[in-house]
Amino acid sequence: MKVQISTVIKANENEMWEELQKVSSLMHVAVPILKFKPQKNQTLPEKWALGTKYKLKLFFLGIIPLGDHFIKVVEINQEKKIIVSNEHGNLTKVWNHIIKIVPIDDQNINYTDEIEIKAGLLTLSIWLFAHIFYRHRQNKWKKLLDR
Repeated sequence: MKVQISTVIKANENEMWEELQKVSSLMHVAVPILKFKPQKNQTLPEKWALGTKYKLKLFFLGIIPLGDHFIKVVEINQEKKIIVSNEHGNLTKVWNHIIKIVPIDDQNINYTDEIEIKAGLLTLSIWLFAHIFYRHRQNKWKKLLDR
């Protein structure tokens, strides 16, 4: 199943592009619904590295363990302003994520999350959860960039 959620964010496209590449930004926009923690002895870089597979621990509401979650960034296209990651974890066989930003004008962008989800019998439930989670993330992006 696929999820596609878009919103307008008051931000310049270059500012948003810089934030999207930061690992700390993912951590910020996910909480409090989801919390990602690096595995023991793993340090996360400041920015996502193309082709590197990151193994993270995933927690619902910061305390309920959901197991491992793997993120591999497979495309970072600065010209098109697209980031693509192939992800999976204990609950999801496939959680592929495309982030797109398109400038509307000098101070506003259209931000889109597209997610492909495959999770067996849990697919519908996780698809519904993704609708809530990505709306939350997009609201957090708005607050982060409205500083």
